[in-house]
Amino acid sequence: MTVRALTTAEDSARALERLAATARQDLFIAVPHLTPDTPLQIPELRERGLEAWADMLALLTRRGVCLRMLVADCDPVTAPDRHRAAWAAASGFADVVQGDAQVICAAHGHQVSGLWDWRLRRRFKPALAALRSEDPARLTATQRQVNAKGPAFRPAEMPQSFALKDDSACVLGGPDLSLAIEDTDFCGALRGHFTDCWTAALKTGAKSLAAPAAPLDSPRRPQSRADMRLLRSQSRPAAGFAPRPLNTDHESALTRRLGDARHCVVVRTRAFRHDGLAKVLAEAASKAPDLQVILLLPPEEGHDWDAARAADLQAQALNTLRKAFGDRLTCVEAPGTVTTAVLIDDATALIGSAALTRRACRWNTEASALVQDPALAKALLDQIGAQFLGTGTDPTNMRRAATWTATCKAWTDAPSTSARSPLPDDLF
Repeated sequence: MTVRALTTAEDSARALERLAATARQDLFIAVPHLTPDTPLQIPELRERGLEAWADMLALLTRRGVCLRMLVADCDPVTAPDRHRAAWAAASGFADVVQGDAQVICAAHGHQVSGLWDWRLRRRFKPALAALRSEDPARLTATQRQVNAKGPAFRPAEMPQSFALKDDSACVLGGPDLSLAIEDTDFCGALRGHFTDCWTAALKTGAKSLAAPAAPLDSPRRPQSRADMRLLRSQSRPAAGFAPRPLNTDHESALTRRLGDARHCVVVRTRAFRHDGLAKVLAEAASKAPDLQVILLLPPEEGHDWDAARAADLQAQALNTLRKAFGDRLTCVEAPGTVTTAVLIDDATALIGSAALTRRACRWNTEASALVQDPALAKALLDQIGAQFLGTGTDPTNMRRAATWTATCKAWTDAPSTSARSPLPDDLF
């Protein structure tokens, strides 16, 4: 087993390029931020005349590498810009790949039904009107179908981010933080997960934009290692607003490990709105009088469905932690955060796509690695701490909330207003 932490955007990009460039048989990609014109960073690739990812994938597929790319789509009414970007990326890659290459752009299979569908059509009537007023030539096929037949709202998404080559090595995580893993057991489990996602995409009726889509076999499905587990969040379509949770590994694993924390917990994530996990941490505060909690959060951004409710739920979660920890808690700004990292007691590290929200832990399709490795956990905290506190910070002080409070810009959250929404809280 080999695990390497990549804590900068440049390191993550180079590791992803190196993984793809060295594929010999299979390459499976589910990386939302990847586009055909994403420039390559490795000098050796650029010296060969490869300027962007489209060039490299075109070369690999000409050489006979089997490529399966799953581009995550999203709701075309509530998130039209992201929806168009997904289809533009998928189309751009499909235009250049050759041979045994299949590129699918698919959304989560769950669609809102029943009374909820009627309520959402009323709620998003202005967005639907704006969509119908646009030039049809600018719309995707999905948006044109919405104009013709009406919307099919999709509250669950697929933010997972990983690439896997030859069932032996992978890069898992986002553009700001990732892990490079070489382990056949973990990669075999990840291959099985990709197969499940591919099968679910085909069930939605998704078609490949390159070679015709076909089912994907998973010849072996090993369990991931005990000291390096693959965590998944998955759900299946159901009647009503919410999909039915199928795998809730993130929620169960974090509930156990945060509840047992005794010294220091560092959380870096896009959002912390999971009230259950906030309560687990709050209860740990009374069990461990010296437990320090360091939260790294980006400034609150808009939410596709209801920004006010999302902000209110995060404020409630942070207030729960402040009451429990007092000055043993710090919350500082971490702009540009995409990937979630949870580091516990210099022993456990969770790296992956799932934010600490109920939707990410129950509805979305997410993938993370949970690694029990003190050396990795310490190295990650030291590197993240150096980015925010400076390289000269004493490692012991780096694990104290007061150090971060005195050094970093505090994260300012909106006060809890009990803002209500007609939508389920799990959506946020």
